[in-house]
Amino acid sequence: MKKKLAFLPFVLLLTLVVTACGVKKVPVSSIISGEIRNQAGRSFEVSYSDEETRAMSNYMMEGRFLHNGKTLYGSRHDESGTPYLCRMKFTAGEKGMYVRETKPLKSHTDAKYLNLIGDYLYYLQTDCLTGETAIARVVAAEGSGAEPEILYAGACDFLNVRGGRLYFTDASNHLLSMASDGSDLQTVLSDKEIYYPWFLSDDLLLFQDDADGESLHMRYFPTGFELRVASGRVCCFVVRDSELWIARAEDAGSERCRLCRLDLNTFLSGFDPTARPDVSFQFRTEESAEAIGPLFSINGSHINASNYRMADLEDWRALSDDAWQNGFKAACQYVSKDFEIFYDYNDEGLITDMLFYEPAVKRSGFIEIYRYS
Repeated sequence: MKKKLAFLPFVLLLTLVVTACGVKKVPVSSIISGEIRNQAGRSFEVSYSDEETRAMSNYMMEGRFLHNGKTLYGSRHDESGTPYLCRMKFTAGEKGMYVRETKPLKSHTDAKYLNLIGDYLYYLQTDCLTGETAIARVVAAEGSGAEPEILYAGACDFLNVRGGRLYFTDASNHLLSMASDGSDLQTVLSDKEIYYPWFLSDDLLLFQDDADGESLHMRYFPTGFELRVASGRVCCFVVRDSELWIARAEDAGSERCRLCRLDLNTFLSGFDPTARPDVSFQFRTEESAEAIGPLFSINGSHINASNYRMADLEDWRALSDDAWQNGFKAACQYVSKDFEIFYDYNDEGLITDMLFYEPAVKRSGFIEIYRYS
């Protein structure tokens, strides 16, 4: 999953190799997402709300959009196909919500991992003219007129916000954090390269480990203890309630994946971070009958998989509810409580439409909210 997938029409990101000089190593800050309770010093429990699951799903899809009320932040593309960051206004219509107004915030910019903290919109940007990456913020409110502010310049990826701090990886794929104003840069994990880091708590980190075949690992920070949670190439992982859902590739380098489900609490009830577990221990997983693509999202009881199928969770093993009967080749980009956003692609893999879908509304197909010229 760390490698950009060929079928996704995102701009190729060129990065500059830099080093984080003078960065101090300190313990991880408090994390607010999810719930893990320490019981008797060694037993943990995970319980994710629907909102936390949606946040994790959007992170795995690179955080391309973010909405606040009837305002949607994200990228549009100009006539040449170059993306730009903008603020879009939703207006209600007979069949749903439509994009009626667009205000550019930053031109020639491929923005991802969008987050709101107070008055600011935070994002990781790639300059489409130079290929340089940076972490930036801009005043989100309409009419501010403020220019974006660069908080971190240099190769970076996987931006996330936890407890008011920004977490991201640097040119060496080491995990760093900094305050929301760009100060207090700290090293969180520097002894290996990691991808798609996601905190279950301030003590437990899930991440893809490239050195172990892109398998899924867990790190316990107080002792540095680490173990492999799922073997094989894990392309996407999302927590729902106490369940860990993963897309695991059938073969190395393949985009054909099986959707798997395993219960974190069953595993964590016997997790002992003070000693290495029995090497014969295996996570017991359930697996879908149908193959899916490498990405998926979960929105309440609704799954979107990147082989252009969608299904209720009760049908996840077969993924038999084919909703793409109206000619769209759509891939999910963003999920919220009431709606989902998709891109529609043509046969050349170029984005042609921006689509709107309401899982709770019994209608066939999508609502077209914007057509690219």
